[in-house]
Amino acid sequence: MSDVIIIDLDTIDHPSLASTSEGFIQVEAREQVFRCLIKDIIKPALPKPSSDRPSELDVLTDRRHDALLVTARRGEGKTTFLTQILSAIADQSYKSFVHRNSTSTNRVPELYSLGIIDPTLIETKQNIIVVIIEKIRKAVMHRRKNIVDANDDYQRVEGSLRKLAQGLYLLDGIGEQLYAGKDWVDPDFVLDEGLENAAAAHDFELRFRQFIASAVSYVGCDAFVLAIDDVDTWFERGWPVLEALRKYLATTQLKVILSGDLDLYTLLVRRQQWDQMNPSFLRAERMRAKVDGDSAMISKIGRMVDSLQDQYLIKIARPENRVELRNLEYHADGVGIAFRGGNIAGCVSEREFLAGTISEVFGVSASKDIDLYREQILRLPTRSALQLLAAASHDNAAGEDHSVALDTLRHVSWTAVTSLGLDVSDTRNPNPNALIPSLSHWMAKSRLWHSLARCYPDGAEAEKNLAAMYVGAALLNVFKRSPGKMIDYWIKISLVREKLDRGELPYQSSETEAPRDLKSFMSHVGATALESSVQFASRVASWEAIEGGRENTKQLVRGIRLSGASVPLGRIRETSPAARELYGLEYDGGKNGLDREAFRALATGNPDDTRRLLAGLPPALRGFHRKLSNSGWQYGSRRGTEAAFQVYFANGIEDLAKRLSGSAKRVALLAHSRVVSGQQAESGNYSLLRLLGFVAETLEIGRTPNRTNLQSIVELVTQCSQPRSYPTQIALGVANSESYLEFDSDSDDFEDAYYSENEEAFSFEHALLKWMLSNEVAAVDFGLAPITLARVWTRFTYTFGNIRDELKHRDSRYLGVYMHRAIIGFLHALGFELMRSANARPPAKTASNPVRSGEVFVQLLKEIYSDSSQFGATKEFKFFDLIFSCPLWGFFIAREEHDEVEKVRRLEPNDSIYQFYSDRLSEYLDDASHAIFATQFRSSKPDEGPIDFDGLYFLLNTVQMQGGSEFDRTAGRLLRQTTEAWRKRTSPGRVNPSQ
Repeated sequence: MSDVIIIDLDTIDHPSLASTSEGFIQVEAREQVFRCLIKDIIKPALPKPSSDRPSELDVLTDRRHDALLVTARRGEGKTTFLTQILSAIADQSYKSFVHRNSTSTNRVPELYSLGIIDPTLIETKQNIIVVIIEKIRKAVMHRRKNIVDANDDYQRVEGSLRKLAQGLYLLDGIGEQLYAGKDWVDPDFVLDEGLENAAAAHDFELRFRQFIASAVSYVGCDAFVLAIDDVDTWFERGWPVLEALRKYLATTQLKVILSGDLDLYTLLVRRQQWDQMNPSFLRAERMRAKVDGDSAMISKIGRMVDSLQDQYLIKIARPENRVELRNLEYHADGVGIAFRGGNIAGCVSEREFLAGTISEVFGVSASKDIDLYREQILRLPTRSALQLLAAASHDNAAGEDHSVALDTLRHVSWTAVTSLGLDVSDTRNPNPNALIPSLSHWMAKSRLWHSLARCYPDGAEAEKNLAAMYVGAALLNVFKRSPGKMIDYWIKISLVREKLDRGELPYQSSETEAPRDLKSFMSHVGATALESSVQFASRVASWEAIEGGRENTKQLVRGIRLSGASVPLGRIRETSPAARELYGLEYDGGKNGLDREAFRALATGNPDDTRRLLAGLPPALRGFHRKLSNSGWQYGSRRGTEAAFQVYFANGIEDLAKRLSGSAKRVALLAHSRVVSGQQAESGNYSLLRLLGFVAETLEIGRTPNRTNLQSIVELVTQCSQPRSYPTQIALGVANSESYLEFDSDSDDFEDAYYSENEEAFSFEHALLKWMLSNEVAAVDFGLAPITLARVWTRFTYTFGNIRDELKHRDSRYLGVYMHRAIIGFLHALGFELMRSANARPPAKTASNPVRSGEVFVQLLKEIYSDSSQFGATKEFKFFDLIFSCPLWGFFIAREEHDEVEKVRRLEPNDSIYQFYSDRLSEYLDDASHAIFATQFRSSKPDEGPIDFDGLYFLLNTVQMQGGSEFDRTAGRLLRQTTEAWRKRTSPGRVNPSQ
């Protein structure tokens, strides 16, 4: 028992039938079977002659049911096990096993194998007893050919067989009925033949035992061993076998080994017990129970059937004679298992081989995940588990784009997957865009979002776990070929699951006019369409745009959600809310009014006044106004008679973009979409999800390198930066909920995207191409497990909720700050969870999320990019580094601490993060290319020259975030006090310090 079980995976399809072979797995079961076979073999006692009574009327005191039951699930190797047991008996090797595990020196009984009978292969008219008799007779005849003498013994066998044959009338399917026929009215026939035949039938068991005893003696053994396989799979054939065991096969000289699933045996016996009940009797008892439940027997009958069922099985196969075949997990955790064969060099332990297999097939590396997948694989039926492992051992010989293990897993899980409603052929679509929509449709239809969206086998149901394993492996195969699909998985799968998990999206809704349930959501966002994540995210925003409002509201409910923040589009028409939101003061004059004239005077004012006025602004706005002041912008309206509000104090997102130059204009609109209300009014939505969707689309271009890649990227940027409208559910109308054509169509006429080799004109697009080339997007395998991606998204979702809740009016509730923090939160979630997935163990202090400060992200970056970190050699690092180094983020993240907060925080997170980012960009962009973030902000006035900003951070802070905010009436106090002090200093009668 101390020897490790070594399994040669090359022999899985043609296993050795010898029980002595090296790869024999069920060692404990084999020992238990042999112990049961050799014990209590008793020769029947010879009848004692007596003048008082005939021996045929004596009770069979040594009658006992001694059958063995080898029980296991389907696919656990029962037939193979029986074959190996009988082979050991045939070649006498069973004796060595008995001696090895016994201290007794007694003679080991001689056993003789009669082979295996499969009742499902017996013809309908055949009887199992006749088949057994025929097998024993073959053994006898073979013995006769090999011995010269012992003719008397043979005659005794023949005589006992002839006496036995007289009683075969008793058996079903043989001859006519025993007491039927006209001969039974003839007294002479009754006395001469009829009673003799009847005696032969009634004494059939005794004569059968005598036949067995004479045959055993003649063959030269102590007992015959017969295996009966698959008794439980066909009721009509299985029940007669059990009845034959109960009636006739009650001798220790014929050892019967049954095989099957104990649960199926129980079902077989239970069905027969109920079938014995008369249907009319059961109907009468059920009717009686409705009238007088206390006196009805129906409940007692159920308990009686339970008792009959248990006792029947105990009688046929006593508990001590039941042998359970264990799965691979039992043996692996016991004596241990090792594998060889295939592409395995030498012999490796089960844990080592499975760790590599799981990492390759399922994409997980963390110890906890490896252990879970190992348990699930080893708990599969042995046949299925070994087929999967054998395929994995040969995977290296297959082409890079073909996984033998995945093909095998598909067939192993076929029944589990199809029983849950998924068409397996949908998972084999060569188009990588097709799998995620198919899974969305399946999980929605079958209500499996909670249990299977993460494709992680941690449930209580084995069927769902197996389906999760296959779907996860199929997704990983897609991710290896198309890394952008991992981002699609976040947006199209993980986002939906999180909404369901948080109760934001019920499976069903009681509303009839415009239901807000999963089915309606899936229809609204076009979840089953082969569409980009940019469009999906925009449709999610249009769905969420009325969340929190009255039922069937036509108005938009503005606020900040994961799908985006509500922002104005063009000219600021609601000036008072914008002034309050951005500056904490009223638009109009008065005690709490925004004194725009004070800003207007900055152009020619005293530098000290300028400094004081800028100090009264929050850091998020200070950088913007400092740039305007330093550039001499006048803050004047077109008429020049008053200070303007638009452009200088607040902007709509589309109006802002029109004033930007080059790449910055296009990048500013990548995150933007329009939402159409039920009143046909449009509002802006600014979304990080759209940026992620854009990255996904860009990666798909980089996966297939060719000379037109730059043109494709230019076209993608142009397409994604075109403002497009997405109607809410109410705006679409329930009757037309599938149609977006009047609002949004892929056939819209976009601005022509002409590009040139001039990097200055398309610097961002050139940077994207260099980014993908430097990361070898076309060749590197970035594929990660769905569970890893799901954990990233869950962490980010919670982080985002906290970021949103911590945005404070006139302190941090600004669009630029919001995008900066959201991007940092996402990158931290990505880095932390990928380190965990790669077994890199990120420091405990980095486990908290960057909500108000990026300090924990700085610590995480130090660990990720540490020279001593083993994380750098992993696939997880490659994907994090790919996403982190994307040139897109440079337009949105802050450069310095004072861009966001008044007081410098520990580790100076903004400075440190941007330094890490800039260093990484320097690896594929030269100094001149860093100018891609240079953003020119232009005025419509000829005397106000363009202002250079480093990215969009300060510019976005002038775009109002609408709705869902508590207004702090004291927020603008410092700015108001500053402007009041300025007016007092410059009021008539006082000397103006600027003069």
